[in-house]
Amino acid sequence: MTTKEIKVRWKNYRKANSEKPHARENEFKKIFSLVAPERCMKIWEVGTGNGYLALPLAKAVGKNGEIITTDVDAGSIKEAIKKSKRKNLNIKVILLSPKKPFLSGKKYENLFDVVTSLATLHHFDRRGTGDHGRKKALKYFYRNLKKGGRLVIGDVLHGTISQKYFHSIDDPKHCFPLGHPHNFFKKKELVKAVKNAGFENVKVKIAYVPWRFSSVKEAKNFIHTIHNARCAKEESFSIAKKYLGFKKVGSHYELGWELFFLTAKK
Repeated sequence: MTTKEIKVRWKNYRKANSEKPHARENEFKKIFSLVAPERCMKIWEVGTGNGYLALPLAKAVGKNGEIITTDVDAGSIKEAIKKSKRKNLNIKVILLSPKKPFLSGKKYENLFDVVTSLATLHHFDRRGTGDHGRKKALKYFYRNLKKGGRLVIGDVLHGTISQKYFHSIDDPKHCFPLGHPHNFFKKKELVKAVKNAGFENVKVKIAYVPWRFSSVKEAKNFIHTIHNARCAKEESFSIAKKYLGFKKVGSHYELGWELFFLTAKK
């Protein structure tokens, strides 16, 4: 494994999301509605990706609000900066170290109205290392929220079809170069960790938010690209269909997907 291979993996992740922004529209709409951004809000988004969530949030909070989005991948940061400048949006994009992936320091404490993250929380721990990274993340989220501020997270929960699918592609052939070496919280573990971090009014709901495609070919290309697969497209698509289900709904196709959506208050 090389640094270049890791960069290519995340480049293809961004490529899939940027070329087919409608594919994950269901999960985007869900988390956006829970964040409920308003003018002048300050929001920390954890996990920039291709700017999928940060850009619409910045538009919603306006010039007097602020979005700070953080990532440990330099390519994601570069792409988000380019897009935010082109759209003239008020976004502060920060590259963090994989060893220190959180905003720390007095200037960030009690700063944000909302801390939010989509499909990122599980990345703070590798399989076999426990849940220390995710619990540490939750403590930083709490620390940097204002009193009364809200935490909004969307991610994969243990036992869902999405978790079973991720474990099935934990192989460099299906997700190059590392596989998908992450564990996922069970619901009781998640709620306990969030409460132990200091949060109140913790609510967790599992939502069916299928990925949408205009054709079978588009679905195959998306799955193969987003996971940077090294097997044939037909093979990666076959695995996805087996664990997630695939069907035509009206004029489009849907690949099953489940996420938990958590809300809590400081």
